Amino acid sequence: MNHAVLVLSLILIGALVDSTKADIAWPEYNQQCRDDAGPPFLDDGPNVKYHAGSPAYPVLAQNGDCAEPMKDACEKRPDAKTAYLEGPISCGGNGWYCRIFNDEANGWENINLNGDVNFGQCNREDSFEDAGFDQDGHCHGSSDDSTYYWWIRDHWHRQYNGKVRCCCGWFEGGTQPLYGRRIANRCDYRRKVTREENVNNCRDANEDHNMGFDDIGCDPQYRNQIGEAIPEDDSVCWEIERFGFTENGGPSYGVHAVLAINALLLFVLF
Repeated sequence: MNHAVLVLSLILIGALVDSTKADIAWPEYNQQCRDDAGPPFLDDGPNVKYHAGSPAYPVLAQNGDCAEPMKDACEKRPDAKTAYLEGPISCGGNGWYCRIFNDEANGWENINLNGDVNFGQCNREDSFEDAGFDQDGHCHGSSDDSTYYWWIRDHWHRQYNGKVRCCCGWFEGGTQPLYGRRIANRCDYRRKVTREENVNNCRDANEDHNMGFDDIGCDPQYRNQIGEAIPEDDSVCWEIERFGFTENGGPSYGVHAVLAINALLLFVLF
């Protein structure tokens, strides 16, 4: 058996292993509001994922490990893709924030992302001078970990397509919480819909709460970041490539298959 055939075999085996792995009941209950994009959550069939068949994939460490805030989810969910796109995230109850960046340079059409950019990175002059500067992508977060699934699902179906980078910490927690004012000049907020609420009365958990990171801006003490890459702590962050709904679909791979594909690419290139 030659090398290429061996690697392709590993892809098939890995996909089979992932498809038979047990799962947990997640999310715990319905927090979908009327204005959330996509099909009704309660219409989802058993074991049918809204992201099944999509080209989206998690960014894993070189050794194949999931990012630290996703390790528990990767143990509990059928594959890393499901873990990254659904959670549960492990941010210690301190919440999270995600930034979606345009990734057209790598061949991924933004579709609706460019129509709703809302933040500036804290490494450019405009972001420090104007707390409302909003040309770097779409930022959204929450102080409650459980909202992650519902925001991801909503923005996936809104087709805010791009590369996603998420980190732990809204008000506090981790090493770079959003309110540290070192990462982004503004960010939208998604509130938690509690079990006690009648979810049918919820119009939009992304609005009407006055909890957004608005009119705050980047802290001037970090102006030395202007023109440089923002120093971020990868141990509290995770990333998703090819994020967002597309009509074209694509193959859905588990973590073992992703590693095998990486190996195949290395073999072809070198």
